[in-house]
Amino acid sequence: MYQSVIKHLAALLLASYSAQCPAEIPKISQDDLPPRSVAAYRPPRPVAEWLRTHLRVAHLPPVQWRQVDEFLDAGYNVVTANMMEKWDRVGPSAQLYDADNVKRADEHMRRFVDTVHQAGAKAVFYLGPADALRFSPELAAAHPEWRRVMPDGAFEDPPNRANIRSAYGDWVIAQLTYIAKTYGVDGFWFDGYAPVHLHTYDGATREAFREFSGGADIPLPSEFEPSRNPLGKRYLEWHEAHVVDFADRIRAAIRDVNSQCIIYVNYSANRTWYYPDSYMGEYPAYYCGAVDVPSVELYWDVPGDALYQQFSYAFMQAVAREGPAAVWIQPQGYGVAGISSPVEIELRGLEGLPWGVYPEFVESARRESYMRTHVENIRAREEWLVESEAVPYIGVVASEQTRTMYAQAALPNYFSHTLGAFRAYFERHWPVRLLTEYDLEDGDLRGVRVLVLPNVACLSDRACEVVRRHVAAGGGLIASLETSLYDENFRRRGDFALRDLFGASYQSTRNVSMRDQALKIETDSQHPIFADPLVRDRMDTAWRNPEGDPPNRGMLDLVASSAIVTAEGSAEILATFEGHPAALATEYRQGRVVYLPAGFDKAMFFYPETWIRQVLVNACSWAGRGGPTLEAEGPLMLATTFRRQPAKNRIVVHLLNDASSWGRHSTYQKLAALPEELNRKWGLPAQSELRGVYPNREEVIPLTDIRVRCREPGHWRVMLQPENMPLQVKQSGDGVEVVVPQVNMHSMVVFESHE
Repeated sequence: MYQSVIKHLAALLLASYSAQCPAEIPKISQDDLPPRSVAAYRPPRPVAEWLRTHLRVAHLPPVQWRQVDEFLDAGYNVVTANMMEKWDRVGPSAQLYDADNVKRADEHMRRFVDTVHQAGAKAVFYLGPADALRFSPELAAAHPEWRRVMPDGAFEDPPNRANIRSAYGDWVIAQLTYIAKTYGVDGFWFDGYAPVHLHTYDGATREAFREFSGGADIPLPSEFEPSRNPLGKRYLEWHEAHVVDFADRIRAAIRDVNSQCIIYVNYSANRTWYYPDSYMGEYPAYYCGAVDVPSVELYWDVPGDALYQQFSYAFMQAVAREGPAAVWIQPQGYGVAGISSPVEIELRGLEGLPWGVYPEFVESARRESYMRTHVENIRAREEWLVESEAVPYIGVVASEQTRTMYAQAALPNYFSHTLGAFRAYFERHWPVRLLTEYDLEDGDLRGVRVLVLPNVACLSDRACEVVRRHVAAGGGLIASLETSLYDENFRRRGDFALRDLFGASYQSTRNVSMRDQALKIETDSQHPIFADPLVRDRMDTAWRNPEGDPPNRGMLDLVASSAIVTAEGSAEILATFEGHPAALATEYRQGRVVYLPAGFDKAMFFYPETWIRQVLVNACSWAGRGGPTLEAEGPLMLATTFRRQPAKNRIVVHLLNDASSWGRHSTYQKLAALPEELNRKWGLPAQSELRGVYPNREEVIPLTDIRVRCREPGHWRVMLQPENMPLQVKQSGDGVEVVVPQVNMHSMVVFESHE
């Protein structure tokens, strides 16, 4: 079935839109932009060259020497080991400990670094830069003033994270620079260093905030809610900026004594966005610019989800800005207990590669053979992974401001729009990436031709002006629902800030929260976005004509909220519900805009339909004045990602078969927590495994006859890797096409120019 649907789509696109490589959109001018509403990424620092080439990464618990030897023997070229209660026992703080303790820590760290270096690999120390008081009674007793102060004015007791605004911060820098210089370690892996853990109410910090805020004190944690308390929002931004700047300060100090020493950090990214109590997140996106390798812990939070993991990797690619990024792959079934299947372990190690997010094999897999299988998979592919970058075409904006201020974690209000849009383009197997408001405010859209704003309700004046300049220069725009109706502080504007682009004026919003409230979409438009058999064939026409054949036209159900708008200017109304515009198309200067008052993207997440995906894809093609120069044709479950290796004149199309079989599991989302009285009655912990069922993947069903098309200029030799299989190149329109006979877990179609 999928073959006929995709063949129809490909034929339609080739007939309706020029398949020529679209002209590049000019760079967006930075002149006279309004002020920033988000912090700027910290200026980049030179990165150790080995970060771009060493992709076989192990993350080990406290050192067991046979384990270290076995990982090195298997071919891992970066080995991280837990050095808690070692790193803080030497150098500047050595006088606090007895001589034997210092000697053991010193010899242990030297032996680890020497062992790893002798194998030709890189050695990284895992530690908590804010955790030394927690693990060292001696340090805590010597410096009780380094503890954080709680809102009630008392020191934290027992100490957990330290107060990095105190002299502890200087001590940490001195300690880490001593280790980087003395032991020649290649990197540090920071855990527990997150703004949410580092609040303090000591007198100096409160006075510093009063000076910053014009006299206001630090609000209580219960008053941090940024959408309800402007002071809370201002404090959080101030606090996060200090945490980010301190991380950058550590990095600079380390580089001064060891130019090749880098910093990995735990970065939760968007992995907790599904949960209402985590919508403010642990880290701002721009934290990634103050460190070298953000590493996201996946597979802890959300059970098997065919969309969520890929979205998380795309988000990591976005916030790392094509710099190094990693995933800390929890190997157990649900981060709780048990041994995962070999297939599950292999897939977890392969899922991030197509996004340039490289896996750290975390050793708690409980089967020694798993670590060898993983490193063999990486070694077989690394030739086509190193020094690669994403191919741009579609950029979907995932907004911190809208998630925090407008949605306040309500999945239906915002995040469903983002995921639905991403899903539609990802399932079409087109080049798609995520962007953030940081990219918008930088005026750097990473080369995308079509910008997608899925109900990005909160947009600053600066971000709106960048969007306007992108379209004016010839770029495409797709936006939905209440995009730009609010500013970055969730202040309602009188109308859309992008009203001139949308060709629509806001009146009100129709909220839809149940299936029986579905909007009845009507269209007889001949515009290519809706004049499509895959749209028309889904219309409800059954038994509409009591005396003859079904009519040619009927309604389409859309389970999603909609803005009620009035069309303006030259905007063409493509579809309506109850007489209100549901979709409009217009042109602005050299660019094209599709504005969807109705939440097609949200519907694509909750109640997906073929016709909804087709409308979103067609809108992208029309707004972009042609489809992308690279695309694939395969089943919806296929994960396709497109990257380049410019230095080698290569295009690499990743084909990942990560969702062909989850078995017949009964549920994939976490269940609601049981009432407290039942937890007590049955003796169940609040975070019991009963909160969710994690389906381990035990098998992979091969996908066959995957077509990949390239319409980029060049004479291409095409291979399937790592199988090392030549693929026959056929002319297809104004490009070339190859057919991949079978994809098991992960293969790469490598186009290599031989001009």
